[in-house]
Amino acid sequence: HIGRFTEEDLDLITALANFAAVAVERAQLSEKIEQERKIRSKMERYHSPAVIDEIVKGVVAADETDIRTADVSILFADISGFTTISETMKPDAVAEFLSNFFSATVDAIFAYGGTLDKFIGDAVMAFFGAPIVQDDHADRAIMAGLMMMDRIEKWNVERAKENLPMVRIRVGINSGPAVVGNVGTEKRVDYTVLGSSVNIASRLESGVAKPGQLVVSQNTLDRVMGSFNSEPLGEFALKGLQQKMPVYSIRKAVDLHKTNASDTFHAATPT
Repeated sequence: HIGRFTEEDLDLITALANFAAVAVERAQLSEKIEQERKIRSKMERYHSPAVIDEIVKGVVAADETDIRTADVSILFADISGFTTISETMKPDAVAEFLSNFFSATVDAIFAYGGTLDKFIGDAVMAFFGAPIVQDDHADRAIMAGLMMMDRIEKWNVERAKENLPMVRIRVGINSGPAVVGNVGTEKRVDYTVLGSSVNIASRLESGVAKPGQLVVSQNTLDRVMGSFNSEPLGEFALKGLQQKMPVYSIRKAVDLHKTNASDTFHAATPT
């Protein structure tokens, strides 16, 4: 009959359908790659590359509206006597000085799968245990703090060669429940932690830790799964707490936990 399709027509239509299918598949793949790029762009300033991989894979939700309560360890670190050090320095020298400090601290945070929260002047804030659940978040926070101390000591060796003053940092760590998620406005949000656990960590660093010292709360020590050389410093009255809190100094790791900065970070499966 006139207008009847032949086998040749079927071959042609099949070929055209295959081309269309490839085009659709490529478009979907491009869209997925663009979505992953956007996620990475938003999260890379907070998380280590390994954590970002888990988020992109969908192991961890990246929903901006996801605000939850999680058990985490919060770390604060700052430079002791920064005002005195910086007042005689030129602005570009201050910027370079802080860049070296932040590089050392952020490298340590990411090495142990932590999340960078923010820079506060010459201080850095980070937390462990979110967005990926980490049963050993207390160990990770302590190891990151010890690594910061080690990096600063190596930096001081280089500074001594140039007759520059030594740098001393203070580190405070506390563990406990905190509100975790993207908090802010429609124009700007920050992935952060909120709550009394955060305030305690901040006060441990600013009010208890001495230059060159890493201090942790009893809350953190109770959650430690590895073995660390701790020294009791006594009980301290922290602002906002009715009772005094036992505080400990961590000098060095005796028996490193399975999490090691030289190893590839493997995220725990979220519960």
